[in-house]
Amino acid sequence: MVLKHKVGLIFGKFYPLHCGHIYLIEKAMSQVDELHIILGCEAERDKLLFQKSQLPKQPQVYDRFSWLQETFKDRHNIHVHILDEAGIESYPNGWRDWSERVKHILAEHKIEPTVVFTSEPQDAKNHEHYFGCPVVIVDADRDFVNISATKIRENPYKNWNFIAKAAKPFFVKKVAIIGQGKFNDLPLQLANIYNTQYVSNGYINYIQREITTPQHQRYLSENDYMRIAMLHVERVAKAVETANKLVFTSIDFDSLAKNYYQIFNKQSDALRDLKINCPFDLVIHESDLPANSSPLEHFETVTKMVESLLI
Repeated sequence: MVLKHKVGLIFGKFYPLHCGHIYLIEKAMSQVDELHIILGCEAERDKLLFQKSQLPKQPQVYDRFSWLQETFKDRHNIHVHILDEAGIESYPNGWRDWSERVKHILAEHKIEPTVVFTSEPQDAKNHEHYFGCPVVIVDADRDFVNISATKIRENPYKNWNFIAKAAKPFFVKKVAIIGQGKFNDLPLQLANIYNTQYVSNGYINYIQREITTPQHQRYLSENDYMRIAMLHVERVAKAVETANKLVFTSIDFDSLAKNYYQIFNKQSDALRDLKINCPFDLVIHESDLPANSSPLEHFETVTKMVESLLI
């Protein structure tokens, strides 16, 4: 019979949160009444981790905190605290200063731990010494979940299935493939191939028709363009939530801004801001490829370009 403890502690960077972390937390939760997760952060160290990684962008502290919060949002007895480790000598040194800073958080929240859970056996003695309570080691050999945050940072897309559900949207890459005729089928084709989300744009035909007709013919107003853009923001954001590594669509905000300028002969600040704040990871225009290419050649060229995003 496993001894039931009262208050447990777990420490980690969760960079990023993955299934091994979740297993550790859930197994710990089965042995305590209350569990406190201490999320460690240190700006220079975290930046260096990113620079050595293959992550598409750097997770910030609020990202890592929100992944934990979202994953355990229905668990009233799991609590997440942020520990700023700035100025503390780097691991494996600095244990005394680090533990004092942890104890400050514990005192502030009136937390009296009775057990520490970890997957790192080499840390057990220091945890026992500085926190005065037993240590339970969980899945140290990664027999149940064979993954580490280091492996994910080295290749997030190869290890996609191990990334926590709440963290996956952060890593999804957005691809816009823009063209006409059969080329316009490519986003949907690739979404099917990659078993992921395609974001349709029901107004794309109106836009394409409008930019090829005389100025006095209007299919869409300036406000229509804004509504199209905001609807696209919402659809892309929703698709990212459940996407499998990639999201495909047939229009990006830079193209919308250029079309707007072509039709109305002026810039749109709103579209410019969307272009900056909602960037795509890859935008392919039909005009970027050789004009005499066959549909098969287009398909193969674009597929290789998409594949390069996941290396």
